[in-house]
Parts: sequence; C-alpha cells; structure tokens
Amino acid sequence: MKILQLTAFSLSLCLAAAGCRTVPAPADPEDVTVAVFSVNDFHGAFVADGRKSIPGAPALWQTLDSLRRVYPNHITVSAGDNFGGSYFYQSTHGVLLPVLFDGLGIRLSAIGNHEFDDGQEALAAKWAGTPLRPAGWDLDYVCANVRDSSGRVPSFARPVATPSVRLSDGREVNVSFVGLLTSTTPLQASRSKLKGLSFDGRYDRVLDSVKALPEFQAARAAQIRLLLLHVGTRTENGAPSWDDPEGARLSQLRDTTWHGALTGHTHQPVCGRIGAARIPAVQGQWHGNYVGILKFRLDGRTLRVKDVEPQLCPVRPLTTLGPGARRMQALTDSLLRHTTTPGGTPLGQRLTSSPRTLVHDRDDKWRQTAMGSLVCEAYAEAYRKAAGLGPDAVIIGTSHFGSIRAGFSKGDVTVLDVGEALPFANALRVYRLTGRQLRDLVEFGLHNRRYGWLQTGWLAAERDAAGHVASLAYTGPSGQSVPLHDDTPCLLVTDEFITTGGDGYPPALFPAAQETHVEGLPATTDAFIQYLQTFKTLPLDRLRAGAQP
Repeated sequence: MKILQLTAFSLSLCLAAAGCRTVPAPADPEDVTVAVFSVNDFHGAFVADGRKSIPGAPALWQTLDSLRRVYPNHITVSAGDNFGGSYFYQSTHGVLLPVLFDGLGIRLSAIGNHEFDDGQEALAAKWAGTPLRPAGWDLDYVCANVRDSSGRVPSFARPVATPSVRLSDGREVNVSFVGLLTSTTPLQASRSKLKGLSFDGRYDRVLDSVKALPEFQAARAAQIRLLLLHVGTRTENGAPSWDDPEGARLSQLRDTTWHGALTGHTHQPVCGRIGAARIPAVQGQWHGNYVGILKFRLDGRTLRVKDVEPQLCPVRPLTTLGPGARRMQALTDSLLRHTTTPGGTPLGQRLTSSPRTLVHDRDDKWRQTAMGSLVCEAYAEAYRKAAGLGPDAVIIGTSHFGSIRAGFSKGDVTVLDVGEALPFANALRVYRLTGRQLRDLVEFGLHNRRYGWLQTGWLAAERDAAGHVASLAYTGPSGQSVPLHDDTPCLLVTDEFITTGGDGYPPALFPAAQETHVEGLPATTDAFIQYLQTFKTLPLDRLRAGAQP
C-alpha cells in the first residue's frame, strides 16, 4: 500500500509540473489498461547525487517496481543514450548496465548517438563478456534510419520490433516499436566509431519505407504502434515540439498509424501531444530523473485503443528499497570503493574544495564558463608538465562546450565529481600553431551557433563591435599577459573529439602536419584530476575575472 501511495503522489506532482492533461478513469469496467514505460538518456548515472539532481539507479529501479505494481500490464523500453557521459560507467566498464536493464525489464532500446561511444563491435556484442550480465537477458536495438556501406540496416539494429504484453486472461497485446536516431549523430560521435554508416534525416520518408518491409506486417496488426526515437523534443509555450534540424518532417506527420512517441536526446522533461497529428509524446529529461509513461485504454472486447494518456513520473531518492534495488545499491557502493581511474586514483577520493558552485549549463552554452576555463587550463598544464616546459611557454588549452557535462557544487570535489563533469576520458592532441591559426579556431568557436562556444584556458580574447575576434593574449600561470600576433608561435592542447569534425569543427583547423607528441600525456579526465590536486581551494576569483571573452 505504501508503494501505491508513493507512486500516486509522484504522478500527481509530475502531471501538474509537466502540463499533461488528466484523462478520466475508464467508464467501461471491461476496458483494459496497458502502460508503456520509457527511460531516456540515462548516461550511466548509477550513483545518486542530490546536488546534481541525479536520483541514482536504485531509485529508478524502485520507482519502476512501484509503477509495475500499479499497472500490471506493462512493457518498459529505453529511448537511447543508455551510457556515455558517465565516468562511473566508463571506469567500471559498464558491468552494471545489463543488471539494471534486466531489473527494469528493458529488452528493447532505441540507438542513441552515445551508443557508438564504445564502437560498433561493442554495440553489437551488448556486454556479452560482462561478468554480471544476467543469464537469459538480451537487448534489441530498433533504428530504421541508420545504414551501413551496403545501404542496409546494420546487423546490430532492426527497423521495427513487436513484443507482446500478456494479460491476466491469457490474451496478448502486441506493442510495435519503430526506431529513429537523430541525423546529427555524425557531429556528435567520433568519426572512427561511425565508419561506413550513414544517418537519414528524411524521417517521414523513412517511416513510409518501413511500412513496406515484410516485418511491418506484424506491426500493422499490433494493437499499439509506437515511435521509439532518439530524436529530441522540448516544451515550448506549454506544448511539446520537435527539437532537431529535421524536426519539421516529424511535426508535419498526419499519419494515424502511430499511437505515441517515446523520445530522447535533448535532456528535457516533455509530456503532451505533438505535431499536426497530435501524437502523445513523453521524454523523461535524463539521468533517470523521470519515467515516461504512455497509458493506453483498450476496449476490453476488441483490444482496440480507445485513448492514450501521456504522463511523467518523477524518480526521487528513496530510503526504503526492495530486494532488487538494494542489490543494485550494494553493487554500486562496492564499485565506488574498489574502482580507480586509469591514473590510479580511487573514485571516491577528495581532490580539492570549491568555495562556490560552478555552473556549466549545456542549455546556456554561448559563454565562456569558469568551469570551462579550469578544464582547459588543466589540459595546457598537463602538456607543460609532460614536455618539461616553463610557465612562460605559450600553451593554450581548448575544449568544445559539450564535452564538459556539468560544473561543481560548492564544497568538496571528488574524483567522481570530476568524472561526471568530464566523463569521456578522451586523448589530448597537441598542435604547434601560429597566432593567426589560433584566432581562426577561436573565431569559429565563438560562432558555433548549434553547439556552443569554444572553451579556452590561459587565453584572453577581445572582440570587435561585430563580435569577431580582434586580438588574443596569453595570460599564463605567471599572470603576465603576452599579445599573440598572427606570426606568434603557440601550442594548442585540445580534446581530440573536435579535431576530427566533432561538434562541427572543421578538421582543417587542426593541421595534421603541425601535430606534436610527447610521452606521458594523460587523457582529459586524469589531466583534470591532476590539476585539481594542485589546489587546496579552487582559485575562482581569478577564473571569474577571465570568464567572459
């Protein structure tokens, strides 16, 4: 009874907050309710962190346990980005994700752009060699708009899947899912991980083509037909809208084939009806903050859909956990105690202290943040140390805005805090540039209207009235300012992601002939960890003074 009361309370909170309309209870006692639950953009957020509004995997497990008691006829799926962006996931090699998804009942997922983080072979293997992978558990990916070099949907995906929900009277309700992935994936994943793949942004045409496939015959006959999309939505003026360069193609759909859309990618809480067809749509923010729900009312005799109610259920950290959630908590705690970074630092170790909260908000990305400055200084100093250079050597650190996933909360900063802020542990690349080449990079980075400003360390940029870069100056550890003229030689240290076209940066800005190498250069996250250990307290006054170019 306590679980039911908790769930009803949680649902009432989110319905009011998200603007979802409430549908009256079915008038016909013969009607059948089937609930489709979804999570999206979990990003391996197993560890609860109240300061960052991350409820943690045990709370997500417990919430879904509660919902399944309320709605015994159910199925649970994911809208993609199940991992990526989580240092805990990377450090523990993802061993807990199969355990979590098995416990949540997830056997079907959209492909997100981060599903490619470990490469196509790992995507196809689906943690096959993971020691904690539950016996009998498997995961199918649905995605109709990814093609391999032969023009076919690759073997790790299928365009449509039609699982069933068995009712208490023995009848089955078939629920069909067609998957799509945002066509911007090549700008949001490493080019080497996407070799041979293409992503079709003509979503409307893709959906039409799926209907001609033999496997769609089962979908056509299904009682419930859904879109499972890693194509983002957001709420504008109280109503859901598509947030994708090709979103208009979905917005204009008038097709009555689809009973609902489960979406992901934009990390927004979304609940309502979307587009010309008024398709019920949900998106549960990210990190397991919400469970998305499409609640179907079916005619008890024909099992025909009579109505659909979209809902969001908030996930709150809970003190009382059931057996499955308790096991997940125990496994998480054990890995926190015994896992170290590649550099050998335990995940729970304290590094420094922050006298105030540092905000790095990916929805407010056209600015230089203090967190960005700190990260980029760490990159520069990692190379300075590895190369044995002094403080006067002109070394500039840079990063694309999106690689920094969060800031720091006021107070102690631990290794796990660093990992969650800078989770990708990418290689650092170093280039010998001229001042003019550096200015060209900064100019592009300050006009990257889709992905946000280039973040820099030890660099001061002056802009003219039109917003273009007028001058640059190096302000390094010594505090002395050195003008960077067009012919001034300098060293650039950056996350390798943008050097190969990530976030839209032209690779020509990073000339291969000008790359230089040094032994002992750490990856991004360990470079940041090592830099933070040099401070008893973070020097935020200095960072704040240079925070806005």
